[in-house]
Amino acid sequence: MSNSKLTSEKTPNWKSEPFKIIEVCKTEAPDGDNKGNWYRYVISQGNEPLIGVRKGSKKSVVEAANQVVMCLNQRRLGKMGRIHLSTRKNGT
Repeated sequence: MSNSKLTSEKTPNWKSEPFKIIEVCKTEAPDGDNKGNWYRYVISQGNEPLIGVRKGSKKSVVEAANQVVMCLNQRRLGKMGRIHLSTRKNGT
């Protein structure tokens, strides 16, 4: 039995796991900004967390984090929007 087979069996297939929000909690403001509410969010795909902070209501922070998750998952699957450019001038 080869080592590569053992390694692949023990290592989770991170490409098959989608990104997801695993935590949103209130936190202290960075840089001493005491105005408004700040929230820390954690996005994960397997064992690699992405940590961010954002100012706003909990609802707005969750919405923004969900937007990040959606973009990361689209990128992971190769489903980014494409822009098709044309070299023709209008009317020709």
